[in-house]
Amino acid sequence: MSMKDSRSIALALALAVLAASPAWAAPDLSALFGPRVKSNPHFKAPLFTGDFDGDGVPDTVYLVTVSPASAANRLAPDVTVVDKVFGSAVLGARGEKTVLAIVQQGGKRKFLLTGAPLDTDGLGYFDTPIWTTPQVPLTLARRGSKVFRRFKAQERRIVNDVLVVGTEAGIDTALYWNGKTYVLFSPNEEP
Repeated sequence: MSMKDSRSIALALALAVLAASPAWAAPDLSALFGPRVKSNPHFKAPLFTGDFDGDGVPDTVYLVTVSPASAANRLAPDVTVVDKVFGSAVLGARGEKTVLAIVQQGGKRKFLLTGAPLDTDGLGYFDTPIWTTPQVPLTLARRGSKVFRRFKAQERRIVNDVLVVGTEAGIDTALYWNGKTYVLFSPNEEP
């Protein structure tokens, strides 16, 4: 049996056990990320489960709300904030209505990918109209799938599951783990 087959079987078994467990519930995101992070009631939690870092342990994706910082409202010290993938401003003490959160390695690594502001009107990436529809422009492309292969053909550094992020222009982009952080790949294509 190949390593790829072993990883696929292990991931499928882990997901089956979690799905069959009556005690399975979405984790307390404030316990994972700190009291500044809350579940966003507009989105299911988790949105997706995939293996973005290739370790064989399911990683989970959420869309969350981050409150402004205060003495009692902080991020957990082990949370990594990635400000430059979807936005151009450092999160700092301000809050954001919608933030992409990813939990890796069973909760050992946690990332918040913020998205504000994109321009001078103060709107962030996740404040644009495409993110306010019932069907958010975010899907999972598993390693080996047709969509995954399409991105991999253009960006050789993509090696594990990716998040496909739709854009207002209709061009899908791929959010992937490069071994150190999350990177957004924009392919050369027409919508």
